[in-house]
Amino acid sequence: MSTHLIWDNLVAYSMQIGLLIGLAAFVPALLRLKVPHTKLAYWQILLATCLLLPAVRPWKQAMLTVSRPVFSNIADLPPMQPMPPTSLSTSEIALAILGAGIVLRLCWFAVAFLRLGRLRHHSQPLTPPTAWSVEADIRVSEAISSPVTFGFLRPVVLLPANFSELDVQIQDAILCHEVLHVRRRDWLFTLGEELVRSLFWFHPAIWWLLGEIGLAREQEVDRLVVELTKSREGYVDALLAIAGAAPRLDLAPAPLFLRKRHLKQRVVSIMKEVRMSKTRSFSALAAGLGFLAAACWLVTATFPLAAAPQSVNDFPGVTVDTGGPVMHRTAVIYPDAARLHNIQGVVVVEASLDSSGNVTDTRVLSGPPELRRAAQQAVLQWHFSMEGSSNTRQVKINFELPSGQRAPATVVTVNPPAMGAVNDPEKIAAAEAKIRALRSQITDQTAALRSSQDEAARQQAAAKLSELQENVSNLQRNLGPASLAGKRLARINVMGLSDQVRDQLLSRLPVHTGDTLSADSYDLTSKAVREFDEHMFVSQSANSQTGEVAFTIVQGGGSIASVSMTAPTTPATPGVKRITIGGNVQQTKLVSQARPVYPPLAKQARISGVVHLQAVIAKDGNVMDLKVISGHPLLIPAALEAVKTWVYQTTLLNGEPVEVVTQIDVNFTLSEEGGN
Repeated sequence: MSTHLIWDNLVAYSMQIGLLIGLAAFVPALLRLKVPHTKLAYWQILLATCLLLPAVRPWKQAMLTVSRPVFSNIADLPPMQPMPPTSLSTSEIALAILGAGIVLRLCWFAVAFLRLGRLRHHSQPLTPPTAWSVEADIRVSEAISSPVTFGFLRPVVLLPANFSELDVQIQDAILCHEVLHVRRRDWLFTLGEELVRSLFWFHPAIWWLLGEIGLAREQEVDRLVVELTKSREGYVDALLAIAGAAPRLDLAPAPLFLRKRHLKQRVVSIMKEVRMSKTRSFSALAAGLGFLAAACWLVTATFPLAAAPQSVNDFPGVTVDTGGPVMHRTAVIYPDAARLHNIQGVVVVEASLDSSGNVTDTRVLSGPPELRRAAQQAVLQWHFSMEGSSNTRQVKINFELPSGQRAPATVVTVNPPAMGAVNDPEKIAAAEAKIRALRSQITDQTAALRSSQDEAARQQAAAKLSELQENVSNLQRNLGPASLAGKRLARINVMGLSDQVRDQLLSRLPVHTGDTLSADSYDLTSKAVREFDEHMFVSQSANSQTGEVAFTIVQGGGSIASVSMTAPTTPATPGVKRITIGGNVQQTKLVSQARPVYPPLAKQARISGVVHLQAVIAKDGNVMDLKVISGHPLLIPAALEAVKTWVYQTTLLNGEPVEVVTQIDVNFTLSEEGGN
């Protein structure tokens, strides 16, 4: 979250607090909450409500659309110039001032604590002849002018030096007041309130509310003192006697016997006895709470808080006008067939929303037929903010081909198998044993293919290699999620989330990196991800050599741009040239081509599409690096697993072997009958 957004939220939050306290300040008078303990409860609930305002309703989230990157040759870019030094923004300066104020206030808080400790250390114990002294350490200090109480485990009551000179009735009233503070644990409440004051030192409404809480607390203790001592006039005399002394500890983080600004209200409250039945007090307080609930909803709607914008990576050439605030949306994909045939245009979609803002239905108003389905599929997964009375939104999606079309790619079409997934443990173990044996043979055949100089022998090895890879594919395609049992989870990739949200998601998962998976680990993880965000799902991939598993968590309906699921891009080998060749040309040089396995989960979910890969072919014809350009997350692992085993003929340039950069498109299609 940027400093500008933090500052805007802090201003909005401060306005929420000010408006809420301003509205709630009139409630005690309207409901005649005159009994001190009822008024104290109301003010304390109001303070707690102010602190909890950010949790009342979801924060508004803007959408930040980020175009997919277009890669250029680094050598063609001009050298970067050093950035000029930047000055602090207004929001950064304001936040620094607020932070400095909080630090200073907390420092004052610490100094006040140290001062109370010194006062206790230098004071003298006192054992007055009264029953009120048994619950606290009563001490006398010459440094104070008014009684003060502090401490939790070992409470202390400090009395001024002239305490013994006061009338016995006044002494009794003062000690009764302080001991009641000890019994009520008021010092803990005072500490909490002073911490709130430190955090909101800049907010006058918070200061006013804390003052009302302190006054109501003292009025409640006054009422209890009068009730216990049966001496109303004597207690007023005690207040007036203390009021005549010069204040010397008015800012201590502890309940003082008297703050002079509260003297008039306290005397009036003592002399004017007010009674309310428990039923009336409860009903009045309940009405006040109902008012607070309505006021909370009003102030949070008037000054909403904003979350960090959601980043959405639409396909290159796609621009979106959502037609209104969006809480969540998936990326829009440019259909491959439309791009290949240079089809462009604007698709206008009318989306129907339910009461929570989810899209329940869509209707295309206009746009090229080849682009309509992609637009509808994307919009159906969006979640709008329900601002305004309309339950429909008009979305405009512009599909425009970027300049400089890519060279034709190697295209591989993958159809789903007719068999269902195998989840029986014994069958899984047998299939995996066969796969391991076949992979061992694949390793031998690959070595033979690379080392042989005889073209006939190479063709024979390539044919055998293709047969072995096809057998592995046939076995792999029928293994369901239960086949993960006993395997190690090497990593969990989370795409498209901020670091904070990613950490929250990972903490809720039933499995973590390094765990040994069980037969139901995938299902439990998918359930946990869905509970966290219904727009997200999990895909899994396994390393063909080590058997280790990776889970990838992504937002549904979108695709991943520039996600490397193998090693990072490999630089050209020193001394070896690297050229770019179109996929159609490079496809004719394929010696061994393993067929990708159609992922069972993608098949069940009726997911099809094209995975675009950028491949670097080594000078010996092996795939040395793969990079994902785009594709559906459930299809990407299968495409990578197959393509990385392909073997090409060596490409020569002026008689020398060179590395080749090419594009490979793996097309996963479902049959009209359902792909079975």
